[in-house]
Amino acid sequence: MLRPGFQQYRTIKFHVGKIIVLIAAALMGLSESGCSWLDKREEQSTDNCRVFIEKSFVAQQEGDFQSAQEYLNTAATLQPENAEAWWNLAELSIQQDQYEKAAEELEKYIHLRPTDPQGYLRLSQLYYLQNQYTRASEYVKQALQRVPDNIDALLLSARLARKQADHQQAFADYYYVLQVHPNHPEATLELAELLISRREPALAAPMLRALARKSIAEPDKARSHLNLGIAYGQLDRWDDAVAQLEIADKLAPNSISRNQYRLAYAHWKAGESQQALKRLIEIADQGAWNSRTELLYSTITGTVPNYGLPDRLTAVGIETQGREKQTASLLNESPGKTVMLDQLMYPLSTLTPQSITPPEWEPGETLRFP
Repeated sequence: MLRPGFQQYRTIKFHVGKIIVLIAAALMGLSESGCSWLDKREEQSTDNCRVFIEKSFVAQQEGDFQSAQEYLNTAATLQPENAEAWWNLAELSIQQDQYEKAAEELEKYIHLRPTDPQGYLRLSQLYYLQNQYTRASEYVKQALQRVPDNIDALLLSARLARKQADHQQAFADYYYVLQVHPNHPEATLELAELLISRREPALAAPMLRALARKSIAEPDKARSHLNLGIAYGQLDRWDDAVAQLEIADKLAPNSISRNQYRLAYAHWKAGESQQALKRLIEIADQGAWNSRTELLYSTITGTVPNYGLPDRLTAVGIETQGREKQTASLLNESPGKTVMLDQLMYPLSTLTPQSITPPEWEPGETLRFP
């Protein structure tokens, strides 16, 4: 038996150690080679996924949504853990009004990117569009937990609170936005509308005046003057109301008939009957004549309303129970059939200020703005 001190023993020990080192190095080489192969395969899958996502963008720009859908489906199949693919699938579904499908795709995105507040915000916006306010509120809270100063999330939270009649939360959200971004147009306008709906025009008017003096987008400026006119009307400052509503009308000349009627009514309240009639005629020319405009016209002119049906009316003599002949108006519905106009008209007792007053200027319950 060889002793440790002999030269032959040392030689054998050296060769054994060398063999062990070579075997270890070979194993490490094989391990690195295997890992590299797996990494390359994963990298190739990622590259292919990116190619199909890019192709989907090109297809969408060309209006070929079917191809875009197929490319994104392929990307998600190649790499199910690719969050970008699911995000883009959801956006494509939203563009095609497939909201339920988009919600499922966004859920998958959130699962893959649980720390991204935009995923929760987008899903909240999606449920808001579907009038599912409770679910929308749950997800917007998740977004705000991750980024408390997210302006879009705060505005959505305020809108959801208004929809659910939680005015305290809506006020808190709007004022938070205005602390971060003073005179933020959307927050200021929506807060002012909330105050107006609660019959608090004295609080709404100053912020609207300040906003109207700012350099903001023209639609926001028109909306500022419009709401300021409404606030002045609630304060019985009709000359000021007319002035602001006129500015709003010039900034948005193709505004809806409701705004035109509001301006006609404000002119009448300010003692400008001729201007009110001019506005009413413009409403008629737009084909937006209705019972309310007819009532206001009749109130100003002192005439009996006919509700825009003069071409179908025929004056005839009828006998009452007392055998006295009277003249009445009949509406020709069809050959051989007539209906008394009084059955279709409001009674003359409805010619009162409240019946012609726009809702935002009527005393009563809290209003709801769109």
